[in-house]
Amino acid sequence: MLIPTTEPFFFRGGPVGCLLIHGFTSSPKEMRWLGESLAGRGHTVLGVRLAHHATQPADMNRSRWHDWYYSAVDGWHVLRDQCERIFPIGLSMGGVTALKLAAEYPVAGVVAMGTPMRPARSLMSFSDWLWPFIPFMKKGPRIWDDPSVAEWHTAYTVYPVRASGELRRYMRVVDDLLPCVTAPALLMHSRADRTVPPQTLEYICSRLGSTDKETFWVERSNHIITEDSEKEIVFQKIGAWIEAHANL
Repeated sequence: MLIPTTEPFFFRGGPVGCLLIHGFTSSPKEMRWLGESLAGRGHTVLGVRLAHHATQPADMNRSRWHDWYYSAVDGWHVLRDQCERIFPIGLSMGGVTALKLAAEYPVAGVVAMGTPMRPARSLMSFSDWLWPFIPFMKKGPRIWDDPSVAEWHTAYTVYPVRASGELRRYMRVVDDLLPCVTAPALLMHSRADRTVPPQTLEYICSRLGSTDKETFWVERSNHIITEDSEKEIVFQKIGAWIEAHANL
């Protein structure tokens, strides 16, 4: 059963399709405000739910990274039948997924926000032998530049340990694929991100095969820039960038 308010969403619009992909342990809800903004510009928008998210944390310890990726691939196929151009747009692990889609499927452009790529030595490094004994690790309190967002945001309150190891493997796979991304790319990050080091943006940018690639920074928001204090700046930038690259 899904956690209330975390359902996937679809807004029918014009020939430009926006595939919105949420992050690790989170839900489509963190992408919904962005989806509403893009739909308001007349685009077709699909916010997918990645496998084993928005139900209960134990489900994620059954995940393999392929499960998350193919949830997004399914979304690409839905939009392909309705749209002339598709833009995968991902936050955090959703950015990892969006970049993999851009490496392997025809897309008009890709947007990756707060995207991890080079995992530090951490819980992820030991998850394969640790998880049978410690299946979950409690998250620390999330800090927001706009504290009111805490009442809106919905995600698991723990990290599923086995799934954390899958995320590490996923990042390594996609890191190797970055030179295969040749579509236009917009990379976004907050300088105040406490989850993914901001320098990761420059690393990803340097590895992409795209000749048309742009970086964009916000200054105050924490990791989830689609919900925090500068979200409207983020929405306007993504909307304008998509329209500049839709080629319709």
